[in-house]
Amino acid sequence: MTRENRFWWQGSLMEVKARGEDTGGALGVLEGHFSGEGYGPPLHVHSNENEVIYVMAGRIRFRVGDDEFVAGPGDWVWQPQGVPQSFRLESDTAHVLVIFTPAGMEHMFEEGGVPVDDSTEPPPQDEYDLDLVLALQRQFGFEVVGQQVGA
Repeated sequence: MTRENRFWWQGSLMEVKARGEDTGGALGVLEGHFSGEGYGPPLHVHSNENEVIYVMAGRIRFRVGDDEFVAGPGDWVWQPQGVPQSFRLESDTAHVLVIFTPAGMEHMFEEGGVPVDDSTEPPPQDEYDLDLVLALQRQFGFEVVGQQVGA
């Protein structure tokens, strides 16, 4: 049986490239295709992992700790565990590589997302589903601590 790797998450497409099971627990890697200016998570803190986002296309406003900045193609953003972080899409779309170390957070997209095989079109989504995120935060070791950057 083939394991599903592509998930609709909050109206955008996330594709799992490597799971902890593939990397000895060291990394979880996803490719993200974000859609819709304003897309992004609320301010949150990861307690278990660091996160890196490498921007391949688009413009994204980040908040990491007290720093706020815009990243574009070729930029990478280090988001260490324990530091509040958020982002907001400033272009219509963005293409990113997301790396979690150690692995584990990649499973949140499986748990809370919709497998692409079940829906070839993104499920209808008018805004970020905060209730879903709040339901997953304890299981995946993060905490929502504020509003999205720029909100």
